[in-house]
Amino acid sequence: MDQAGTTTLQPGHQSNGRLNGKPDPDPEDLLKILQALQAIYDPRSSNTIRQNASHYLEEAKKSPEAPSHGFTLARDKVQPAPLRHFGLSMLEYAIKYGWEDFLVEQQSILRKCVTELARSVDEKEPLYLRNKIAQLWTEIAKRCWGAEWMDMDEMLVTLWNTSLEQQGIVLYVLESLSEEVFTREDPTAILRGNELGKACVEIFTPTSVLVEFFPTRDTSVNVRHADEGWMRRLCVRLDWCLSNDYSKDERIRTCAIKVLSALRATLVWITPKAIHATQCVEHIFKALATTTVPLQKAAVEALYTITGRAHLQDDEFVEIICPMYTPNCITLLSELYSWARVDIHDLDDEKYALSKKLSELLSNLGNYAEAKSQLIPTGHDLRGLMELLFTVLKDPSLVISIPILHTWTKLLKHRDVKDAVTQFLGGMLELCSQRLVRYENLPENSDDNISLFLNEDFDTLPEKHAFLGNYRRYCVDIVEIITRRAPFEALQHILGQAKALLKNIYGELPPFQAQDFSKNAIPVLRVDAQISVIESSLRGYLKWLASQGGDPQEDERNRTAAQDHFQSWCMSILEIRFEDPEIAKKMVQLMVTFSTKALNDRPSFAITLVKYMLDFPDMDIPAHAQYSEAVKSMEQANALEMQRLAIVFANYFLSIYDELERKITEVLTSRPTDDKLRFGYMAVLYIIIHRSTSLDRSVQMTRLAEILRPVKEAWQTPELERSLSSFEAFLETLGLSHLREFLSSRQFHRIEDWSTQELDKEGQDMQADILSRCQQLPLRITRTLLAGATEKVDDCSPALEMSSALWADIIPIMLPNLLQLVKYAQAFNNPESWPNLPHELQLVVKRLLTDRFWQAGISRESKDDFFARVNNSKTTFEGYASTVRGTMRQIREGTYHILYGLTRFKDRFYGFTDLPGPLSESLFANAHALSAHHVSVLLSVATHLIEECPPNQRGHFLPAFVSSLFRVLDSKITAEWAANNKKISEANEDDNLGEEMKTESILRQLTYATVTLVASLLDYQRQGSYNSIPLPRSVHNPFLEPTSKHTHPSQPKEEIMWRFILFCPTILEPVLIFCTNTLRVRDSRCVGLVVKIFRCTFPHFKEKSAIRDFICVDILKAAITSLHEPYFVDVQKDLAGMIAHIIRLDQELPREVILSLPGLGNRPDKVDKAISLIMQQGGDRQHRAIVLDLLQGVRGVSIHEQGKIERAEPRKKSAVQEQYMEVQEQPRIVRGGSPQLAGVGEMLA
Repeated sequence: MDQAGTTTLQPGHQSNGRLNGKPDPDPEDLLKILQALQAIYDPRSSNTIRQNASHYLEEAKKSPEAPSHGFTLARDKVQPAPLRHFGLSMLEYAIKYGWEDFLVEQQSILRKCVTELARSVDEKEPLYLRNKIAQLWTEIAKRCWGAEWMDMDEMLVTLWNTSLEQQGIVLYVLESLSEEVFTREDPTAILRGNELGKACVEIFTPTSVLVEFFPTRDTSVNVRHADEGWMRRLCVRLDWCLSNDYSKDERIRTCAIKVLSALRATLVWITPKAIHATQCVEHIFKALATTTVPLQKAAVEALYTITGRAHLQDDEFVEIICPMYTPNCITLLSELYSWARVDIHDLDDEKYALSKKLSELLSNLGNYAEAKSQLIPTGHDLRGLMELLFTVLKDPSLVISIPILHTWTKLLKHRDVKDAVTQFLGGMLELCSQRLVRYENLPENSDDNISLFLNEDFDTLPEKHAFLGNYRRYCVDIVEIITRRAPFEALQHILGQAKALLKNIYGELPPFQAQDFSKNAIPVLRVDAQISVIESSLRGYLKWLASQGGDPQEDERNRTAAQDHFQSWCMSILEIRFEDPEIAKKMVQLMVTFSTKALNDRPSFAITLVKYMLDFPDMDIPAHAQYSEAVKSMEQANALEMQRLAIVFANYFLSIYDELERKITEVLTSRPTDDKLRFGYMAVLYIIIHRSTSLDRSVQMTRLAEILRPVKEAWQTPELERSLSSFEAFLETLGLSHLREFLSSRQFHRIEDWSTQELDKEGQDMQADILSRCQQLPLRITRTLLAGATEKVDDCSPALEMSSALWADIIPIMLPNLLQLVKYAQAFNNPESWPNLPHELQLVVKRLLTDRFWQAGISRESKDDFFARVNNSKTTFEGYASTVRGTMRQIREGTYHILYGLTRFKDRFYGFTDLPGPLSESLFANAHALSAHHVSVLLSVATHLIEECPPNQRGHFLPAFVSSLFRVLDSKITAEWAANNKKISEANEDDNLGEEMKTESILRQLTYATVTLVASLLDYQRQGSYNSIPLPRSVHNPFLEPTSKHTHPSQPKEEIMWRFILFCPTILEPVLIFCTNTLRVRDSRCVGLVVKIFRCTFPHFKEKSAIRDFICVDILKAAITSLHEPYFVDVQKDLAGMIAHIIRLDQELPREVILSLPGLGNRPDKVDKAISLIMQQGGDRQHRAIVLDLLQGVRGVSIHEQGKIERAEPRKKSAVQEQYMEVQEQPRIVRGGSPQLAGVGEMLA
């Protein structure tokens, strides 16, 4: 057997250390190492002592004698286990970071040391030491197996036949090799991927399979020992374990679990023919029949791996998947699910984890049954599988249920399994109806089993919200699919069920009381779920209706019958009186949906609905604040619903126009109403005339102009002109000219909690005056009528042309004043607008401008509690501050809404000669002073202004606007991240982490929104197909060839946006600078997206230019700097891939940058070799590996990779569970102070 030799083992023979040749290490050195280890793990050690000990151990690993010392320590079983483990770490460091510097003979000695350690393990050896030895074996195998090391397979077989402990090492090596060669992004394995891949195929696959199915394979390199291969050996060993006393003997049980883990890793890549030849599926199924949960779970994971393989050929599907559909297997899976079910009140964590994984396996089997049902042989139990899937679907754990729910959305669409699923349709409809409840809004102390499981499964609210959103989406899909298959039966059942609920909403609950109003009350949640069912069934019906046409007469009879049923049901619902304003609002919205979608040719019902809304009794009770707010919200929603009806039924409403106008006037004069409701009703009348196609055009224009006359007049009053003549005049107009004196006289700076200090009478009068003056600005009426003129109007339609002509006279009058308004509203937040303030008042103003907001998943209180707190503080100092900042916010967002609407007029808006400069100045001059959230709102409207710009106006509008936008965004985001990082580094235990988390969350959202805008502008996903196409230049680009002029081909009429951006230096420069700085922000999602954008953009700059130099120096430096930091370990492969792209763009400049890095300046040969390999043909995976290998001394590593701690076993979510927890929408932020105000983000949604 090989023994470690006596040749010196150190790079360049600079050391005297000898393996087995030098006397044992100095006992004092060993004592220091042991003391350092004890210091690290001793909880009483200070941070300084711990850091010093860590530094000492790190230096010990780098010592030239480290390999010799490490081997001596590791093999000496008298030494303490931690010391032996550190000895193995010293060997690991030599293998990972010194392998290339060793001579071949030295590498051989190191290999023999590790194999000797593997042979010497025994039962008494701690498991973590055995695993570490196996890890070292794997590390060496990745570097020389199949080249210098040809007899590894023979050594593994020898170990395999020795003892269970040696088998454990072999299983670790086999599993690790499979994962690191075929699955993980391991740079070392990737660099030798072809050799290692072939070697793995050789030793795992039975010789008979290779000979039969791969007769022409390369056999010149012989790494194999014996014919059976590791797949067969593993299956045989699994049978041996199961036939012995695995339940009582932990060593055998552990061996069986490790065999299944090795099989799982192998089943990812091995040829299906080997799986079939070794009868692997049958062997694994035997493990399911045990009663040992870890063993069952390992077996389920192995089967899940098989069923998760994509692109199986038909014969492979029949050979390795179809055996799982046999009656015996289906019965076994059913029994396993029944046995593994858990009670949330007495939760068995192991069984629960098994149930989750079993659900994922069954989902895969169901998906295959849907995709290849025609290939499943007769006699297999497909019906039994469907029964099992339906049983698992009903599980109270939605995490277990959701993979099956997703599978049912596919099965129900498939005709070949129609008969097998028909019997489950009714039960599925009932189940989905029940589970459309918004569980995230149930009380925290709810004893509902589903809620309890959700609380167990989710640590954060955003994850829970995203998961439940996906679950509801699948439920809605199923209701829609079932309704499309059986529309009349489904609708009759659903509408009957809904009517029964609506007639007895409260059931066993107390009757409604206004003082107890809550948006998330149980009755509201029940009604909301029922409405979701009805809306999805209505979509299913409409799709069914659109698919008909075979028998027109029969189709018409069916449609008429359905409409009669819908109208009768709706009329019966309108007779029910809903005391809860939230329920009443939702029911009106549902009625309008029926009217505009399913009853769109029955105007009589729409007219009935309008009269119903106008006759609504006054429900307001001001004494109950939350209830009163809900009533106002319902009234405003009714006005919006009337607008929806007016858009569809304009011609019919025109016939009762005078009656509607009288009724609206009566409503407005009979009860207190605000401007929002008054202008909402005005918009209804505007829309009726505007959308009517029966009015004469001249009459139409005259009547619309008359409605718009107040808007035009309001924007040119002398009072408005004076109020916008200066910032001071603006403050005086809003009643804020004496704000400084008021804050000082009321000693705001001395009050710690403003919400506890009541305003005096003068303060409350000032507060009311500010609100009143703000309402006098012409923003509300303008945005409301502008929305009526532009929303739901097709481009180039007569209605939009009419609106454009009507607003053409208003825009030049309105726009200058509008821009001054937004400029001053933003300047209010700028400290430079408040000169000469005493220090204490500076702090007061800063605090006054800080919003209160609630954020899902971070705020500690519920949303209802947050709004209650805000409402209860309206007459306090905090309420006054909220009024002041809310007024400015209302002005800003009002102008944003108007600008948003004006974009519909295209050239009539964008064509103003002086628009870009003043607009940019107004929107961005003071934007740096806004909070990150308010900048996000500004960004959303700026994005819309960019996207809606007509192609013929891009050259005029975009350069100034986009460049100004990105300069302010880059400055703001960079500064905010710097402040955030500083705050984190200086944080202590007493800091308010909740506020910091909210601030950071908003900053992440702003950063991602900006990066998403860049992705949209440069359209990186579409660029890929143009990488090699020479682009026409709409703007001369001096960066391409500074010394020459180009003659360009004629520009296309509608140039693609990304081409325009790439070759407009005014825009491209700030965009590239922003993206470069974003590579340094601590947000992996943003960095990953920037990398994708860069990689698609770089190929356009292959020629020598200033931009290419910027890419090869500045962007490269930013990428390497991020690669250096441990925080970015999750995006290292993305950064490495981008670095490889930069090197392929220009070798010289990147070479200079890389040679300037520590440790590489004296290794030009290593750098040149890596660059040469990157320039050769190869895929991204290989290029990433080369870069990571080259920069391994530079790149940051996570703490577990550094060997400081073991990687913890987390409460792990599988890839499938992660799939259903993806947060597709940004966490919603709700501001305090003005809950009734909708942000621009909602407007754009």
